Amino acid sequence: MNRTVSLSARSLLCAALALGTALPVPGLRAQGGQPAEAAQEDALTAKVDEAIKDYEAVRKDAKKVAQRRRLLGWLGELDHPRATKYLQQELRRLARYSSGVDVVTAIRKLPRPTLRVDLQKALMRPDCYSSVRIALTAALVELGDEGVDWLFEQARGAKNANARRGVIQGLARCDSARVRSELAQLITDGEHEHRRYMLLNTATIRGDEEIDRTRAQCVAEGNLVVAATAWRILAEQGNARALPLTLDVIERVYDVPDAVSAVELIRGLSAVGDADFYPALLRYGAVRGGGVKQALKTAARSAATKPDLIEFLIEEGLESDSSAERAAAKVLLSEAPVEALQPLVARMRKQLKRSRKNMLDEAAGLHELLAKDPSWIQDLASLAAASDLESRMLGLALLLEMKSPVAITSAQKALRHRAWELRSLAYRYLTANRDVTSIPMLIGRYGAEDGRLKQELETALFVHTGQRCWNRSDWSRWWRAAKEGFALPHPNTVKGGGTTSGGQTVSYYDIPLVSSRIAFVVDHSGSMGAKVGTDQKRTRLDVAKQQLTQVVSALPKTHKVNVILFESAVTAVWKEIRALSKGNRRELLEDIQTVKQKGGTNLYDGLEFAFDDPEIDTIYLLTDGQPSGGRFTDAVEIVEQVRLMNRTRQIVIHCISIGQRSTLLKDLAELTGGTYKEVR
Repeated sequence: MNRTVSLSARSLLCAALALGTALPVPGLRAQGGQPAEAAQEDALTAKVDEAIKDYEAVRKDAKKVAQRRRLLGWLGELDHPRATKYLQQELRRLARYSSGVDVVTAIRKLPRPTLRVDLQKALMRPDCYSSVRIALTAALVELGDEGVDWLFEQARGAKNANARRGVIQGLARCDSARVRSELAQLITDGEHEHRRYMLLNTATIRGDEEIDRTRAQCVAEGNLVVAATAWRILAEQGNARALPLTLDVIERVYDVPDAVSAVELIRGLSAVGDADFYPALLRYGAVRGGGVKQALKTAARSAATKPDLIEFLIEEGLESDSSAERAAAKVLLSEAPVEALQPLVARMRKQLKRSRKNMLDEAAGLHELLAKDPSWIQDLASLAAASDLESRMLGLALLLEMKSPVAITSAQKALRHRAWELRSLAYRYLTANRDVTSIPMLIGRYGAEDGRLKQELETALFVHTGQRCWNRSDWSRWWRAAKEGFALPHPNTVKGGGTTSGGQTVSYYDIPLVSSRIAFVVDHSGSMGAKVGTDQKRTRLDVAKQQLTQVVSALPKTHKVNVILFESAVTAVWKEIRALSKGNRRELLEDIQTVKQKGGTNLYDGLEFAFDDPEIDTIYLLTDGQPSGGRFTDAVEIVEQVRLMNRTRQIVIHCISIGQRSTLLKDLAELTGGTYKEVR
């Protein structure tokens, strides 16, 4: 027996020496008489302590993410209870952050069945980060059938919806025949809503025959949205089943599909790429909804690679009798290469020469596509130099959007035009495109403008000169002395534009009233009845009415104003702005006091009413909610419509958001050169 032990010990020792490791050898002792097992244990413990110390040193340093991840990985490679316990603690601490994935990755370096319960608890935490849930699922699958059984229990009926979704998404990423088979069965269980939920959360699975058969089964047995979702996944994965199933899906569409189904149909048709279904792609792209527009943008990347689809969209899509289909075609063409759009540019150029007045709206609508062609700038320069107001406005406005300086001469000539809109646009254009030759022409306009245009003129002069004068004589005197060899000031020194309040002391929510032709577009929907202030005695509408009353009472009688109110409907005190004569001021103040909160939030129609008044040059828009009624309710669509209208109107929109941060209002203010303000 002793001989056997001795041979075994020698064999282990030789193996350890060959591998360069310190394996425990029964009966052997280290230097100083300490058993080898104890020495190895001490060495491993020291290594764990060192790894933890190194990790702790960088744990809170945001600049050392990669180093932190690497050190945590090294710790995970150490098979020691102390390392396991530390990782257990880190999992509890970091499960709610994306960095929790690094902890799970470290745990998975070695089998750690003792942490199964900890992994399960972390996964079910309400605050567990989504990617951490997916990583935890993979870790539990690696622990064997018991972990998989528990995971499918959660996939079928976890009360925590986020945990259930994370488990399903995690299982879908596991390369396990058993897992894939059970997922396939789970997809077909339950009603239509459950099937689509499962389809969406297992969409990452590719090339699995059983899963793909299940998807085809959903096309055959599901309702429209389930069938479209399953088919779209097959199409986007390039599965051969997709094309033959396309007609089966299309035939289920009766009249106009709902927006959710339309999104799936658009994505699927763009992936299939069959010319027979191009008209259907346009038809579904015409369905209203933000999700539909996003699907079109995604499909545009695919459309850009299909010359026959681009040709169809130019020749038929942009010529459709349906404005919604024309809009869909424009989005689908947004990623098309420049050379593919040459026929469109040539056609528009020809039509503008033949019938400019009738084609301006179409040119404006297609500008984003036409602008891809570098030569389109010259067409716009020709418009800016035209004799009619509409062409000059459009050409100059589009060149301003493109930040192109090719129309400086045209802008200079526009400074004396009778239309205030064109003069305003010219001041803005010259402010953005500085040129020394503009200075004497701008000085020549000093004293001829008032209100908002006076401020725009002063801004243009300041960014050109870095100077401020208060009458034309002083400006002329300064220019005579400075013009010889004058160089424009550095852009950084005049970056702010030197704007002032134009001498006005009247303000609305602390935004100065520079203009003398103003519309106050005010929300009085039901939500404006919310209480404000520490005493909670006044409503948002009470404060808004107080602000309006102060402004209307303080403005000079020469100012023209109107108050346009919107809830579900739009009403205005007058059909158009009026000067604040004694009688008009009294009528306006009385009407302000009678306003009550009610209805929804028809923001766009309220704006459109103001745009329809040709004298208005400035709008103060106040709301506390998101649009819920009117011609447009989607924020992106509202901004786009205002952009189109404002190319010929040049209205400044100042926006006041009550009680919330509003991306829509911020975008409207930025688009039009206004001020955005949040009021809590």
